[in-house]
Amino acid sequence: MPSLNITAKKLQKAILQKGLIIKMASNQFYSTDQKRFITIFILSTPVLQRNKNEEWKMKNYEILRSASNIEIVLCLADIYEAVKDWN
Repeated sequence: MPSLNITAKKLQKAILQKGLIIKMASNQFYSTDQKRFITIFILSTPVLQRNKNEEWKMKNYEILRSASNIEIVLCLADIYEAVKDWN
């Protein structure tokens, strides 16, 4: 059975083949309450946004931020379902 990370990367690649860029990142922090490191996973996509000077710039639009790898995979599966008929 493939790990969730492998499944997430396969979904990311399938979504990219349909023309949508989805970036996956992670961040860690130490929880003093739980006495362990917590990993946060972030899904984002680049979008054009206007800044204060009315200039267009590429920014990362955050789709999901979660400590659950399962939520990340389910979100990627939903995105794939939405774009699978593109092209």
